[in-house]
Amino acid sequence: MSRKKTGRRTSGDPRKADGDIVGPGGPRDRHGVILDDRTAVLLDHSTVTLVETTNGQGPVLAALLEGRINKTTERARTLYLMNEDGAAALVSELLALAHRIGPEFGERFTARVQQLIADDAFGRPPEPSP
Repeated sequence: MSRKKTGRRTSGDPRKADGDIVGPGGPRDRHGVILDDRTAVLLDHSTVTLVETTNGQGPVLAALLEGRINKTTERARTLYLMNEDGAAALVSELLALAHRIGPEFGERFTARVQQLIADDAFGRPPEPSP
């Protein structure tokens, strides 16, 4: 890892990512899990884009997730690739969790998503190339 002038190290090796969610309950149980968050990444930036594959399997989504590693000044930056099933699974899990937290949280979360859609968060489709 190279040191930047800030003295912070950026880790991009996902094998070095750590943390865990463990029982005794399951992920849908309220207060049913214990987190090991000592090296969890505190997400503060994300970039998503469309990537065309060279093998003809169709487009995939690329999500670059970045943030500070908990209890350090170091940062992590990892790129995730997923198809529509992976992306839909993330979105549906987040929506379901928001509503399990409570009706007020779920309503605020859903309203924020709707606001992003209304503010053209989807963007305009790309212009066809000449």
